Amino acid sequence: MMVEPGTQLSVQPVGDGVVLVKGELDLRTCDRLEQALGERADRGDRLVLDLSELTFCDSTGLAGLVRLHKRAAAAGGSVVLRSPVSRVRHLLTLTGLIRLFPIEP
Repeated sequence: MMVEPGTQLSVQPVGDGVVLVKGELDLRTCDRLEQALGERADRGDRLVLDLSELTFCDSTGLAGLVRLHKRAAAAGGSVVLRSPVSRVRHLLTLTGLIRLFPIEP
């Protein structure tokens, strides 16, 4: 069996609307995040994304987060980011997205 090189992302519900997003969120993995959470966003759920183990996020990953936010907001829901690592928090700040997403410690 061949293992495809590249980035890894896991999206695991950990209870009470919280989802642990672990690994790298980029061009190769962004679809995985949206497939895992899109239906819940479309229902208007409150999604809490625990980013404490997200080691990397690029512009494609940020765009995926914004799309989830828009889908949830359109249905009356929300996307909250919990404990983003400093690198990801810095990226959110640089891009101004820190104002779009509520951030929980």
